[in-house]
Amino acid sequence: MGSQPGAHLGSHPQGVPYPQPPQSPQYSQSQMSPSAAKYLSVLGQGATWRSSLIPPGLALLAGIIVSIIVSALLTSMGDFTSLAEDTGFNTDGISYALPFVLLAMSLFGSAVFRFSVHAGDMGQASGSLFASGAPLLITIIVIGALWWLTKRSELKSPSPNRGTTWIRIGITTLSMALVLLLLELIFAARFSITESGGVVDLEFSAVTVRSFFLPLLAILITSICARIAGHFKGNEAIGAPFLRWLVPPVLVTWIHLVVATLALSIVAIFVIPLSMDMPWQTVPALFINVGLILTMLVHLGGVSAFAQGDMMGYDSGGLSESLTIFSREAPGQLWIGLLAVVAAVLAATLVATVTRRPYWTVAGEDKQQWAAAWKLPLAFCAIWGLLSVLAVPLRVHLEGSAAAASMLDSFGTARAGIGPLAWSFLIFALWGAVIEVLSRTLGPRLVLTVPALAKFFAGRAVHPHWGQALGMREPRHPLIHPDAVTVHGASAGAGVAAPGAGPGAVAGPPGPTNAAPGSAAAPGGGSSAYSSAPEPGSSAHPEPGAYPTAGATYPMSTPPNGAYSGAGSPPPPGTAPAQPFDKKKATLIGVISGSAVLAIVAALIVVTQVNGHMFSPEATVEKYFSELSDGDAEDALKMADVDVPSEQRQLLTNDVLAAAKALPKDVTVEDAEVNGSSATVSATFDVGGSKGTTTFSLHKAGKKALFFDDWRLQAPELFYLSVETPGLSTVKINGIDIDTDESGVALPAFPGMYTIGLSEETDLVSADEIETRAFFADEAEMEGYEPALLAAQPTDAFRTEVNKQIKTLIDSCAKKTVAQPDGCPFGSYSAESYDATNIKWSISSYPTATVGDPSGEGYFDPEESTGPNGGPAWPISTESTGEAFVTGKYEMFDESETFDDTVTFSVDGTAEIVDGKVVINIDGDSYGF
Repeated sequence: MGSQPGAHLGSHPQGVPYPQPPQSPQYSQSQMSPSAAKYLSVLGQGATWRSSLIPPGLALLAGIIVSIIVSALLTSMGDFTSLAEDTGFNTDGISYALPFVLLAMSLFGSAVFRFSVHAGDMGQASGSLFASGAPLLITIIVIGALWWLTKRSELKSPSPNRGTTWIRIGITTLSMALVLLLLELIFAARFSITESGGVVDLEFSAVTVRSFFLPLLAILITSICARIAGHFKGNEAIGAPFLRWLVPPVLVTWIHLVVATLALSIVAIFVIPLSMDMPWQTVPALFINVGLILTMLVHLGGVSAFAQGDMMGYDSGGLSESLTIFSREAPGQLWIGLLAVVAAVLAATLVATVTRRPYWTVAGEDKQQWAAAWKLPLAFCAIWGLLSVLAVPLRVHLEGSAAAASMLDSFGTARAGIGPLAWSFLIFALWGAVIEVLSRTLGPRLVLTVPALAKFFAGRAVHPHWGQALGMREPRHPLIHPDAVTVHGASAGAGVAAPGAGPGAVAGPPGPTNAAPGSAAAPGGGSSAYSSAPEPGSSAHPEPGAYPTAGATYPMSTPPNGAYSGAGSPPPPGTAPAQPFDKKKATLIGVISGSAVLAIVAALIVVTQVNGHMFSPEATVEKYFSELSDGDAEDALKMADVDVPSEQRQLLTNDVLAAAKALPKDVTVEDAEVNGSSATVSATFDVGGSKGTTTFSLHKAGKKALFFDDWRLQAPELFYLSVETPGLSTVKINGIDIDTDESGVALPAFPGMYTIGLSEETDLVSADEIETRAFFADEAEMEGYEPALLAAQPTDAFRTEVNKQIKTLIDSCAKKTVAQPDGCPFGSYSAESYDATNIKWSISSYPTATVGDPSGEGYFDPEESTGPNGGPAWPISTESTGEAFVTGKYEMFDESETFDDTVTFSVDGTAEIVDGKVVINIDGDSYGF
């Protein structure tokens, strides 16, 4: 930049001579007409064939090498091998054909899988599966190599006239397209499978109509652009000077596209294997495609997935789903992509600013300032519309005969794929309008702040008025701006060789010209030869096909409104050039701007990694187990509540879970299986030395903090902790009193090891604590599950009291004077049959009773574990029987006889605890045994 305030205005652009062309041998033209010599003689020149064939040959070779590498990665996937084994396809044949299929698709062609079935008496069937979608990595390499090599070839050996230029373009286009078609024919995979008496002929190739004509068109356009960029006459090389007006808006759109897509493609390298659950081998083939789709999404566009018809027996049901940055299904990190949008818009604003004439070079108000504002939105709309048609979509089209549909079970016509939403290219037109406004307002200040960045992005399309402000020498042909071209026949200044103006540039005197507006030099008399101002003493009528003379100058116009009146001259009165920031501030802003681009990529990568590790389905399951391992039942319920009534949540509390002897640990979470907005995750964990495995279901509920996925855990089915507690109305589980239901507990519980014991220790009952594990419910594991048993047993004091009460009962029964005392364990059948009187009982020996189950297993019938008074009860059984002696009198033949009988008896019944006291219930024995 200049040191003076007005230095950026520059001086009158100096004339730049055409480069001296290489001397070619002159062919005799005596035997052919001038027009025939002009066009046909070039076919006999080696330079023409070298320039036409070497670039496409090398570009094709580069594409083949990259396609082979990508194919080798794709065919190394396990899924590819499994598919080949399941279908019986010839894997070697597919591996040989796949590179050339990818090469054809990269030039916007298509792949086809054709089959023909000959099933003998069952008939014949045929069908085809077409796939289209450009692997953009290969596209960039092939198109980029072709453009660069063709441009270098044209720089080294420029075409002498338009006819030669078009001949070179035609040879390049046809040769590359035909060779590509020949390779597709040679390396098509064709093989047959014989099974059950039938023959299936299969073909996998890129031999389609689309695979010839669309690559032909892509090669043609690339060759034209490269010839224009490499020729010293630029657009005039193909006779289309008007195309010079397209360079600024197209370049702005291109810079915006490259900056945004490059940043998001780098992010896609990490997104594809981590977030999309795809093998890493697919990354080279897809990461630029994914970056382009992400670019469309973060610019507020959208993509859609569609399917229609039957495909291999699966009815799509007319599926149609759309995705935008506002969709619930959209990854949260897409919002970080707006930083990439900001970087791309700023870069495009720089280019849009320096490729047009600055507004301050016009004295007074510039009434034409907004006259061309439609060009940039139109360029955005057109280029993104073309990408929407060719680069973004991925489609599969299946069609078969009626016989195929019948034979292969609903195998019919179907379509599926992804593509941009129809209105997305209109959204980009709005972004073009935003950049147009920024370039006319903020743009000049931004350019003067970071001139090196503006010069880097704009390249050779910088407007002459911006030359000195950016530290450049004008003009920089062949993309010199149309404003620098003579408008009304004004003569250029003296030709001065400009450093860096191009090879072969020499100084020469000024020369008159009659250039038409918008052209570098007007063609004369309809001739396609490149015309130029003749040197003094030279012929005014150069031979057809001749190069411009060395002294010819590039005609320049006088800057409008006297903006340039001489070297270093100040601007006219009334103009106020924008002033750059001071050097320190400019450096600071430049560093910040550069750091922002790096921060965009770093932020996207960080957010992707954080989302994949902290907000993934696996992370949600791990957090759930973390809450359980910490004994935090309440937070676990917040993450995934359970469908359990409140009265059954006695074990789902922090007090119970935290007191567990063992909680889940050594948790291993498998990779999630994600299907749209739902996912399943399998986890294995350890509880007190025993392993458990369960599968969790999750659904995406939206976003957290705009960027991160919010995966919600669906309520898992809990294990029901079942414990038999005969005779107990309350027990302690992990130290918390829990009421029993019918002498048992059956409540849902989180995984853990639970300790069950008596609710209260007494002198009458004792029980050893038991431990039982709970896992998540699983029908397979629940089969054969037996409830734990808390067997509470009477103490010795309980038994002593029972025997004491039994002795008291027997003594009271012995005082009765009937044969069958009510409620007593003994009675005399003989005395009753003799109808004895004066009955007296005496106890010879007392029985010995025991209380409870001697085996310690207790009751299993809840009804028998509760006594008549509602208290916990235990059975009374006899260890040794007792004897009772009964005497009396009876009448026999009107005489009174003495009666006596010895009765052996036992005691049976229950002993229960009522209000802390022992109460026995003895069964009567009316028959004395």
